[in-house]
Amino acid sequence: MHGSSNPTVLAASSIVKQWIRSLLPFWLLKFRQDYLIRNPQKQYTNLTTKEVFTKIYQERAWGGPLNSELEYFSGSGTHNDEIAGRYVSAAEGFLSSFADKPDVVDLGCGDFTVGSQLRPLCNRYIACDIVGPLIEWNRERYRELDVDFRVLDLSEDELPPADIVFLRQVLQHLSNDHIARALPQLSTKYRYLVLTEHLPSLGKFRHNIDKPAGASVRSALNSGVILTSPPFNLSIKETAVLCELAEGGGIIRTNVYRLR
Repeated sequence: MHGSSNPTVLAASSIVKQWIRSLLPFWLLKFRQDYLIRNPQKQYTNLTTKEVFTKIYQERAWGGPLNSELEYFSGSGTHNDEIAGRYVSAAEGFLSSFADKPDVVDLGCGDFTVGSQLRPLCNRYIACDIVGPLIEWNRERYRELDVDFRVLDLSEDELPPADIVFLRQVLQHLSNDHIARALPQLSTKYRYLVLTEHLPSLGKFRHNIDKPAGASVRSALNSGVILTSPPFNLSIKETAVLCELAEGGGIIRTNVYRLR
């Protein structure tokens, strides 16, 4: 028998599970943390970061209908109308607030379903992802949008400068080491960082528990990426919540950080 697919039931169940986790002793939480991180990640052992995310797309680890015309599918955060629609509306408002269209870099652009909707409000648009075949597919699919698609590893490669950098549900899939290596360039090359992360909905959760790069996110560990907390300690001038939406017992939050 299949479990319930009712979103309200699933969300309530997830909240109960998070509450139960908050009552567990530290040693048991640590055991659970190690199991959740290591066991599902075995399929990515000894793979490079590029190989990890290529495998994720090849095996549709983030879902997608089998009969979809999309050869690449970036998950529900991109294709759920409510989640993506709320984000696009908020991002359009932010981009429209500039007197002149800003130059934008989109890191971890995925299948570009969301980025394509924001393109008209931007001047130069550079969309980057670590998966080469995905970028080639984007170049063909969106060839009329005047987008500079690039294969790029945000933790290793030189990042192109711009006014704004978008990172939408990207860092949550990376290790703390990957994130830390990207931060120096993020801090110096962009005026604004628009950052979206999937976080636990409970008020108290442990920030930045480490995990290997892969399809999973930290919310399963009652954790989430908070760049202004240790070990990252990102220095910012201002911050504002651009949008926030409940999803799967957690929240998807988009912050705008003014970096300089």
